[in-house]
Amino acid sequence: MPVASTAFHVIGVLGRAAGKVFLWFIGLLVVAGGAVEGIAAANHTTSLFTHIAAAAVGLLAGYAAAITVILGEAIRFLIRTIQTIERELRGVEGEGGKILERVAQEVSGRAKKA
Repeated sequence: MPVASTAFHVIGVLGRAAGKVFLWFIGLLVVAGGAVEGIAAANHTTSLFTHIAAAAVGLLAGYAAAITVILGEAIRFLIRTIQTIERELRGVEGEGGKILERVAQEVSGRAKKA
């Protein structure tokens, strides 16, 4: 069952990451493109090249934001995965200690006879 829970966890993380990437991309696309258009409109110099430049700046800003969010989510996922593995190893270590105690009791002859 750990494989199923891990797969469910990974799919959930990817869904949240995709949503964040999309929102940041669209947000900065609109803000950066709007800033270029606003500056051009304030100077009364709007033309076809202004619109192309606004689209290019918006796409670049959106792309940069999306890549930053993807990297942040990947690092966050790696940290969570390492923490999960660490917790599972502590659990296995605890069980291993109990087994070693039982073996030591058997060897020394102090084990409870059933």
